[in-house]
Amino acid sequence: MLITPPLEPASPWQRFFSNGFRPLFLVCALQALAVMLIWLVYLSGALALSAPAGWGAVAWHGHEMLFGFVGAAVGGFLLAAVAKWTGHRPVHGAPLVVLTAFWLAGRLVSWSGVDSLVLLVLANTGYWIVLSVLIGREVLTSGNRRNLVVVLALGIMSLFSLMFQMGWVDRIHLLESQVLLVALMISLIGGRITPAFTRNWLIRRQASPEQMPAAFGWVDRVAVGSSILATLAWVSQLSPVLAGALLLLAGAAQILRLLRWRGLASLAEPLLFALHLGYLWVGIGFVLLGLSQFTATVPVSAGIHALGVGAMAGMILAVASRAALGHTNRELRAGTLVSLAFLAIHLAALVRVLAALVPEFSLVLMMLAGSIWLLAFLLFAVRYLPILIGPEESLSDALRRARG
Repeated sequence: MLITPPLEPASPWQRFFSNGFRPLFLVCALQALAVMLIWLVYLSGALALSAPAGWGAVAWHGHEMLFGFVGAAVGGFLLAAVAKWTGHRPVHGAPLVVLTAFWLAGRLVSWSGVDSLVLLVLANTGYWIVLSVLIGREVLTSGNRRNLVVVLALGIMSLFSLMFQMGWVDRIHLLESQVLLVALMISLIGGRITPAFTRNWLIRRQASPEQMPAAFGWVDRVAVGSSILATLAWVSQLSPVLAGALLLLAGAAQILRLLRWRGLASLAEPLLFALHLGYLWVGIGFVLLGLSQFTATVPVSAGIHALGVGAMAGMILAVASRAALGHTNRELRAGTLVSLAFLAIHLAALVRVLAALVPEFSLVLMMLAGSIWLLAFLLFAVRYLPILIGPEESLSDALRRARG
């Protein structure tokens, strides 16, 4: 079969906006550095934040991490992935420019402390609506019904963004709900790609059938189902006891699910093992959140940051690193800088959880966790910004490398 290679972009500008992972992973990395740096300076007492009216510093920090940093990562991953799912050319050109402009406008109005509800809604919620439309169009026109759940999740995130901007509900609870929704997306999508990538890696190493990740089965169904129910219970605030019990069940099931994927076998390949580590924090985060509903010694923030730093940031680094290499025809190998970035982000997650569990050292540990976070994303940026901006590796070089 004759495969026609994609047309070479006519300019660096066209190349940059040829696939969503390029602009959105780039702003994701810069956002991770900027927001954390500002937050650490604020915690030190040297800076007063200019948050929009009614937000408060904690809500600003949570919004910029979840709707800004995570939002860019979600967009970059889905726009690259949906092209694979549907067989279509990636969203590119003007639609991608518009989407990126909405994201940048959201940062402008959120950081400037502008007192305009219209601008906040247009910029911040506008990004999620445009992303939902772009992903939904690709999924629906291809008849790819398997991924309609992703479109549904984006629709809910658009609604959450609108509710946050309008102040219709308690903003802190809404941010916690957004954390659980993103964790649920990790369970659905990460639960698909992590064992699949592990299986492919083991096949290339001629592993025996007994060494392969377990096929999707009842453990996976319990993990996903209980996670959905736990998220609904948390968002609705119907019963802390019910939410806590479901979160404990979901956390245990997620950890058991992960253990069936043969993650330790991939220890020699950090780019793959990082997916398993990121997923582990989903289970840990659910367990900590569940415990927080039964004992005051485990605060809600411990579970939220286990999910936010360990699961989300850990998976973002792992997925972005892999996707950027794969979509530019480069070898899927982490290298020293990115391996250190993986190590740093999971150390940051551990320290941030300890900051919640050991309140007498909370500030010192938060500052330390934030500093390690900055190191992780600085290492990622140094390695990947040239890849995100620069050209793909030629097909001839990629074929030559594959042949040995």
